[in-house]
Amino acid sequence: MAAGFVGFEITWRGDIYGGATQSSSAAKYGTLGINFRARKASSDAELAEALAALQCEMPTHSTSPIQR
Repeated sequence: MAAGFVGFEITWRGDIYGGATQSSSAAKYGTLGINFRARKASSDAELAEALAALQCEMPTHSTSPIQR
């Protein structure tokens, strides 16, 4: 969205490396192939609306100790 795209969606995902010579290496890392689509926002207002929909509130303090 920072590049001005809206309506992003993944339309297909699958194991495109299955059966390939290096498939074990790809599978080890969970590599998938995807098809996606998006479109440029038609106006600054449309982009601002899409960005606003992504905003969320974060807690201002931790509710649990940080594990190290």
